Amino acid sequence: NLYWTDTGTDRIEVTRLNGTSRKILISENLDEPRAIVLNPVMGYMYWTDWGESPKIECAYLDGSERRVLVNTSLGWPNGLALDLEEDKLYWGDAKTD
Repeated sequence: NLYWTDTGTDRIEVTRLNGTSRKILISENLDEPRAIVLNPVMGYMYWTDWGESPKIECAYLDGSERRVLVNTSLGWPNGLALDLEEDKLYWGDAKTD
């Protein structure tokens, strides 16, 4: 599957690599979704949102059980990396450098 964030429509979507079975996973309460990274082992996706209230969120790969992980001391969180071995999530912030 291919997952992406769309800042123009404020959505997170998924499709099969051949373009079939396209589905909107999250379309509410997104302001400026940016980076997205997946943990296929645990079945989670993580994404950044750098709108008026910047945050980093996660949900299951089907979009369920959405929750905020970080929502303080953020400017424009936009780059994400996941270390599966250490079970750590890293991010870059374009506003705070």
